[in-house]
This record gives sequence, structure tokens and C-alpha cells, in this order.
Amino acid sequence: MWAPALGVEEDAATGSACSALVGAMASKPDFAGTDYRLSIQQGVSMGRRSQIEAEARKSGNVVTSVNVGSATAYIASGEIEVPPSALVSQTSKGAPMRVNRRQ
Repeated sequence: MWAPALGVEEDAATGSACSALVGAMASKPDFAGTDYRLSIQQGVSMGRRSQIEAEARKSGNVVTSVNVGSATAYIASGEIEVPPSALVSQTSKGAPMRVNRRQ
């Protein structure tokens, strides 16, 4: 999570940002190729260096796919308990909306 206001100046790895970046770069008119690849490093200043590989493919002037990948490291686990009353929500019209839950 990147949250400078809370003292988090850098994220160790942000796949969603990398996919948006490679897609945006590939969509530029001055890029005439069909494959656009980036190798992105993050997390260096926080001591959790990551290397993310991102690729966008184009057909004509249209980005048709974006792929992002990297190795992972298991750093934490946890559980959250959600009370049953929180599993039913209201739609914008006031009708109950069911939320799927695992048993």
C-alpha cells in the first residue's frame, strides 16, 4: 500500500500500477511495435526490492492484452471474522442484496 500521509512512502510491488503503466506506454502513437515490455523495480528504499515484468500487446493501434508477473515472497498471514449481519447490504433502491460467503 502506498500512503505517504501515513508514512508509507513506497510500495514493495504494485502489479496494478505496473499493468496500467505498460498499457499506457504501449498505447502511445509513437510506439509502432506489437509487444511492449517493461522491467520495473520497486521497494528498494524500504528494503523489500521487487522486480515486476510487464508486457502489453497491440493489434494496430489498440492494446489487446496486458500481462504482469513476478516471483513472490510469503511475508504475512491473517484472518478476519465478518459478522453475519455484515453480509447483507442494501442496493441503491433499498432492496436487500445478498453477498456470497464461504462456509
